[in-house]
Amino acid sequence: MIELNNSVNEKLKTHNIDVNVTSAKIGYDASQFAEFGTWVEFEAHRWNEPEKIQEIVVKWDFLVNIRDYAAPQRHTLLLRISRDIKPSQIFHMLGAGNADELDKLDEIAAPAFCRVDFINAQLSRELIALVEDWYNGRPQPRLINPVLYWIKQYRNAVATVIDQWLLLSWALLAASVMYWLFGTGRLPTNIETGVVATFLALYSLSPAAKLSHKLASMAYATLSAVEGRKVVFNFTAGDIKHVTKTEDDNRRQGWKFVGMVALNLTLNIVATIIYTTLFTGSAGGATGGG
Repeated sequence: MIELNNSVNEKLKTHNIDVNVTSAKIGYDASQFAEFGTWVEFEAHRWNEPEKIQEIVVKWDFLVNIRDYAAPQRHTLLLRISRDIKPSQIFHMLGAGNADELDKLDEIAAPAFCRVDFINAQLSRELIALVEDWYNGRPQPRLINPVLYWIKQYRNAVATVIDQWLLLSWALLAASVMYWLFGTGRLPTNIETGVVATFLALYSLSPAAKLSHKLASMAYATLSAVEGRKVVFNFTAGDIKHVTKTEDDNRRQGWKFVGMVALNLTLNIVATIIYTTLFTGSAGGATGGG
């Protein structure tokens, strides 16, 4: 933020500025706020508080001497950076029924929002481009492994694959057992035996479906628990503690997900080996018998 403020002030020096005041407001998770009337107060603040920062709002108020205007004209540049929108904020807007508040939903939901109130269009474009370049140049937080973050975005599809793949493997396994028993002559090939065998095979799908669904649900819950925020503050003692804890939690959830995928993969491989062997063996036995 200090770098951005310096860049804005350097840009303003290239214009005919009369008065320039920079203020800031900090919003914490506990619905508390801290306001700084000047930038000097903001820079001098000691960030020892245990609370985590939810949002930072910086406002530059300045007067610009413009040709054809008798008095300096007020201009405002506002930047808001937020971790995420709280559900309570949405419910408050919906409950209030205030159209003006609802119109601000895009502003509140965005991780970064820049608003201008300018008469000088050229200065407006220059400052917005400056803020945009500064924001795009910020390093992306590494709270989560990029691959795991990508998987998290497709957790519905991942859970579906885990669920259906294991169920399909079990169905093929049950079918191969019946095929092997009939093909090798271990069961008589009559209607009664076929009906009983089919019933047992279908009945065995129930526990297999429960197991596959449980593994899929656990994988989905694990991916959902991974925190992949795009905005991470690192100001207060609470922020630093939260970042460290989040990195540890994400790493633990990642390994937990890998373990569940490995278990699912192992079960599918074992089932594949068994039903391939049974199909091949029964086919060979039928050929040899003929």
